[in-house]
Amino acid sequence: MIRVLPNVLGPAELQAVRELLPQVRFGDGRITNPDSTVKHNLQAPQDDPANARIAQIARDALVRHPDLRIYAQPRTMARTTVVRYEPGMDYGWHVDEALFPSSPPIRSDLSCTIFLNAPVDYDGGELSIELGGQELSYKLEPGSAILYPSTTIHRVAPVTRGVRLAAITWLHSWIADAAQRELLVQLDEARAIAVRGAAPGDPRLQVLLESLRTNLFRMWADT
Repeated sequence: MIRVLPNVLGPAELQAVRELLPQVRFGDGRITNPDSTVKHNLQAPQDDPANARIAQIARDALVRHPDLRIYAQPRTMARTTVVRYEPGMDYGWHVDEALFPSSPPIRSDLSCTIFLNAPVDYDGGELSIELGGQELSYKLEPGSAILYPSTTIHRVAPVTRGVRLAAITWLHSWIADAAQRELLVQLDEARAIAVRGAAPGDPRLQVLLESLRTNLFRMWADT
């Protein structure tokens, strides 16, 4: 399940972030993954005051966003970190860590990237995610975010011009199983359609109910 979350940060929040970004003391991104041979970026230290303020703005905005609650069913969210990619920098194909060493540990069920500057500001830098035999690439408007399973193989393509700025975080969901989370998303959509007074035979409601019944049977069937 890959979901785009539009307008996570509003205009005032984006402006506040833009004013804070020049104050961030970026360091080598490998400080959190020193053994990586594919990570070539800059990252804000967790104790950086400007990063901490951006992290709080991003966290508050994500918590308020209704789509995040529906798609992620978040239990815990890791602290947000600002990352910077300059020309020649990238983050090669990788999978995110399963557990973050907090207290208690946070299991990464979902990864989230909030884009902080406009796509026209840089060339390259797409977030690419493998989905089966496909490669899906995303380069969103500032303030929008993408939510995707932490189990996926993904990368940030090399930046060839300008600077790419983003805030990244990970979520531990109340629902560990991705298929079960997707069923809850469909159930929420079906309920919303019913509340709006769907006409008899509404095609979207019918396909949602068919999906729920079929996939629950598949999940529960004793084979």
